[in-house]
Amino acid sequence: MRRDQILNAGHRPPMDPAPAETKPAPYKTIGLCLSLVAALGLAVILMTAIAGSGYLAIALLHGKAAANATVAALLAALEVNNEFGVAQLGLGAFFYAAALAAILLIARWRGGKDWRGLVAWTPPIWPLRDKVLWMLAIAGLVYGLASSAALSYFYPKSDSWLLIPRDPRAAGLLLVMAAVMAPIAEETYFRGWIFTSLRARWGRWPAIVISALLFGLAHYESTHLYALAVFPLGLVLAALRERTGSAGTSMLFHAANNLIAFLSAGMAGS
Repeated sequence: MRRDQILNAGHRPPMDPAPAETKPAPYKTIGLCLSLVAALGLAVILMTAIAGSGYLAIALLHGKAAANATVAALLAALEVNNEFGVAQLGLGAFFYAAALAAILLIARWRGGKDWRGLVAWTPPIWPLRDKVLWMLAIAGLVYGLASSAALSYFYPKSDSWLLIPRDPRAAGLLLVMAAVMAPIAEETYFRGWIFTSLRARWGRWPAIVISALLFGLAHYESTHLYALAVFPLGLVLAALRERTGSAGTSMLFHAANNLIAFLSAGMAGS
């Protein structure tokens, strides 16, 4: 007799057991697309509201002229130059934070108290002896290094895709974005919200492949090379999420891969 049978021995079930609690259902294909559009719109609204509140606060404390001067200084700092500065990276961090807040708000509205399951913010099932899991993670990290080296060799201009700013403040902000903000926000979208809906509607392999394709398209640039290089990493990330049942695992891998890329770029530029 199993341990749970021993513990439950002699306990009769109630005559009228309560119905099982219904878990929130992920969106189907059209609902998923509409929810992503809504998340983008909500992120823009949040950014506008926060920026507007900042403008009003400065205007009330220091006057409208000071608020206008602050806006002009920020716009000037955002002008395109040879490398990302604090202003550009700050705007990127602002967008990541707003986009993450938007999808979590939508998940909370859709799922109620069980919203974490819709974005896979659940504890991972990660047995330390799971050889397949470790092989996936190691192979993904090795591929990340190999693909970066291959791109650098065959397409030297790709070295400019990740330049470490000379300004220590900008370099620190880039590190935080690469190793913390991007993994959390991107994995919540691609391996959380999107993968969960695709998995429920189409099954394991379509969810893995489609989420990886969308992940690659999100990293699109004019040569197509970066998107093609990112696609296999998307497959690994989706496989890790599928095997452990949590986006937390893919967040850790994503953060490790970005940290290695950041350190490699730093050593190459020194």
